[in-house]
Amino acid sequence: MKLKNIILTFTFLSLMLFNTMVFTQDSNYNLIQKELTEAQRDLLQKEREVIKTNREAFKKSLTKEQLAILRDKTISKNEIKKRLVATFSIDQKSMIQNQQVRLRTTRESFRKTLTNEQRNMLNERINKIRQSKDIGELKDGARINNAPGDKKKRKN
Repeated sequence: MKLKNIILTFTFLSLMLFNTMVFTQDSNYNLIQKELTEAQRDLLQKEREVIKTNREAFKKSLTKEQLAILRDKTISKNEIKKRLVATFSIDQKSMIQNQQVRLRTTRESFRKTLTNEQRNMLNERINKIRQSKDIGELKDGARINNAPGDKKKRKN
């Protein structure tokens, strides 16, 4: 009986904690969404859908060799990126370039629709996020800057 109560209590607390984190993340996003006009929300929603379709099309264009590079867990992410980019076809490169251009134009068009109040509100939210995170903090301390070309070393 006692074990059953402990399990139920633990389950209840873990569910409460999980739901709090989910609602917290969702509420920050909804707060920003509430400040936008209907046209701005529609623009962002349409762009999200286009990005998803472009990603799916790009994923379908990957060859077996490229997928094998992506699945390789023995190399670093930077190395994976270098190897993958080296294997891109002309079509894949144009897909990526078109997506980058589209994102830039969407950002610019969205920025043009923002009012001064919206800009200030977004800047405040971004600054709060930046201040709340330990940006630049490393587990083993700050990095020591070495000569160009040398690998960065951490203080011990």
